Amino acid sequence: MDTRQIMSQALQALLDKGADKVALWLTEKTKEEFNIVYKELNLLRSVESQNFNLIVIKDQKQATTTLNQFDPESVAKAVEEVMANVLSSNADPAFDISPYQEPQTFTDGPMEMDADLIVKRLEEFNQAMRKDYPSVYYDAILSHTRARYQFLNSNGVDFCQNWGYYGFTTMFTAKDGKQMSSFNYTSFETSELDNPLLDYNFTAELMRQITQQTLTQPIPQNFTGEVLLCPFVTGELLDSLISQQFGSSGLLTNSSRFPDHVGQKVLDARLSVYNKPSDPRLAIKDMVTSDGYVAQEGAIIENGVLKHYPIGLFTANKVGKARTFGTADSIVVEAGPTPLAEMIKSIREGVLCMRASFGNPNPNGDLSAVLKNSYYIKDGAIQFPISESMMSINLIDIFNNIVDISRETFNTGSSIYPYIQVKGAAISRK
Repeated sequence: MDTRQIMSQALQALLDKGADKVALWLTEKTKEEFNIVYKELNLLRSVESQNFNLIVIKDQKQATTTLNQFDPESVAKAVEEVMANVLSSNADPAFDISPYQEPQTFTDGPMEMDADLIVKRLEEFNQAMRKDYPSVYYDAILSHTRARYQFLNSNGVDFCQNWGYYGFTTMFTAKDGKQMSSFNYTSFETSELDNPLLDYNFTAELMRQITQQTLTQPIPQNFTGEVLLCPFVTGELLDSLISQQFGSSGLLTNSSRFPDHVGQKVLDARLSVYNKPSDPRLAIKDMVTSDGYVAQEGAIIENGVLKHYPIGLFTANKVGKARTFGTADSIVVEAGPTPLAEMIKSIREGVLCMRASFGNPNPNGDLSAVLKNSYYIKDGAIQFPISESMMSINLIDIFNNIVDISRETFNTGSSIYPYIQVKGAAISRK
């Protein structure tokens, strides 16, 4: 019996037991990977996973269960459990499932692994690292993932998505005598392996930087100045800001400072942030949303103006707002006109932030972060790698005080971010 048939039977069984509405989704993944450990190529490892999620609504009450076994006995037991659980849940009229849409199947990316190409790229990476960066110690993984996502609900929604992609991750540090750098890492997914791994997403530049970071210095003094946020950090900070101020988190807890601001300028006019699930540059295209809709493209922020709240069906119903394209899973920030090198030259005093460690900002957007693998900039030139320092910022303020946005971007495979230069950051010795 195939998975589609088991899902259909589970849906019918839930309706027969009294469910008013049902939504089911199944994710199946097969990941095959080669590893480099201690500079040596390792053997192939294969990992398979399944997640089957059942959502039931009855009398405006909702219950959910998840299982990772898909045999008929396990599914039947899950049906019984979720129906028992829904009886003791709290009622909320905001619970709902997506309406009928035409059934669709989406397929994208390399569905079969090219093992020879994976080995070729890893061996090439290993040789280049030994030759050009002998002081760097690293592990690396190059993998191929084949995935299938199926979504059914009792309104007749029937979606299937099949996709494949390659993924590369490396963690690294450098050693020079008794001096050792902090570790750093990079990770991305791609639909092709046409180029050497060091050529993707500044990977070679990160290796060059780590060789400099065995000897760091404290910043000369505490100061308030400019910070050049690398794409990884840009993405992390923007994700936090969007979730807290424009997404479900802020709207459901009434903590957003922008609860009714569609069509209003909320951030710097230089900033445009889009949800682009169909962007051909992305290796992972989430064509079906978690609340059961075909994913749509749209602007969250365009030229600083709030265009849409990236919220799902439950949040939209709960707070009385329109659901537009749902949650943002494929964020693309529009690149700017300025090369990174020119942005550095424009900074009188500041920091090139290549990695940062931080928790959740408070409801006002205040945030403190530890800067790592970063550089002190003075009079338009990078001076030296800095020892761990503190950065205190307000997310709303800094993204309203953008100085410039880089032409260069980092493609994680599911999102694309540039460097963003901001002002008004307080930098202090740790």
